[in-house]
Amino acid sequence: MMHRRPVALRLRTVDHESLVILLSARGSPLDAAALDLLADTRVLWVRVEREGEAACLAARLRHRDRREDFQDRLRRWGAARGWAVTVAPGRRPD
Repeated sequence: MMHRRPVALRLRTVDHESLVILLSARGSPLDAAALDLLADTRVLWVRVEREGEAACLAARLRHRDRREDFQDRLRRWGAARGWAVTVAPGRRPD
């Protein structure tokens, strides 16, 4: 009789990647550190441009939530600070 070991399943967490643009025109101050307040994300790169009171932040982020869920979460997070938010899919992880 042959004994088999139980098979252990390993679930791999999949990071999703998104391109994000935040626009502030008299909302809360917007700088590169603003994304540090966003839970469960990793910033791959970020760039901020300013003109008078307006600021625009562009970034590539990794996150675990599905893109649709992340988009909704980020829009609510940004709206609470007075920022306009655009989220586009980034490239898929290798």
